[in-house]
Amino acid sequence: MRKIHSADAVGQALAVDVSGCLSRGVPVVLVHGMGSDHSTWAPAVRMLRATCRPTIAVDLRGHGRSDHAESYRLDDFADDLGRVVDDLGVDRFDLVGHSLGAHAALRYSMANPERVRRLVLEEVPPMPRDENDVAEKIAPAASLGERLRGIRALAANPGPFLRFDRALPEAVTSQFDVPEPAWWDRLAGVSAPTLVISGGDRSFLPPRHLRSVADALPDGRMVTIDAGHSVHRDRTTDFLAALIDHLDD
Repeated sequence: MRKIHSADAVGQALAVDVSGCLSRGVPVVLVHGMGSDHSTWAPAVRMLRATCRPTIAVDLRGHGRSDHAESYRLDDFADDLGRVVDDLGVDRFDLVGHSLGAHAALRYSMANPERVRRLVLEEVPPMPRDENDVAEKIAPAASLGERLRGIRALAANPGPFLRFDRALPEAVTSQFDVPEPAWWDRLAGVSAPTLVISGGDRSFLPPRHLRSVADALPDGRMVTIDAGHSVHRDRTTDFLAALIDHLDD
């Protein structure tokens, strides 16, 4: 793994796993969800390597082998993605994110539409538009079923949980308790063709909200794979088929 250090935050470094030659083909940047790390994308990395696509799998701040941080603002995660691609010299790329990682990917794409060629947002939590949305607790959480499936994943790979900053969940989820209607207006600035993947009714994220995100994007579409919140983990084959179809379209 490579470590990318920040010039303005001494000691704070981001870990990234780079596979393939970044100068050959359009790189795919992969961003995990809360409590996970780059290893969750191993099947996707193998599939993309088979199609000669270089990959960059990021450990978000507070996760995996990246440093813990004093700030976990949602824009911090998006800014970190910028640090990674700038440090690696990648000008244009495809961007894939899950949950918190999808939200960070979307915020990055809002601010840097010229850099993102294609975008995949798996179970992206939208900002609440009003108090009714706040009451629905639209945030990177987990249902009981998702937690049970997560226990099985934890038993198979405990590393991400052990390295995860326990201060992060409250800092992140509290930001989804404040309506931010301007976030929805900024979706119009995303130019990349975007695939929104919903885990269906088994997910804690109501599919209608993900449909609203897809409809608000200039070139967005949604597919549903009935898997719950972690589609790429629990329906890997179906997820990868949708991913490759979108990136190669």
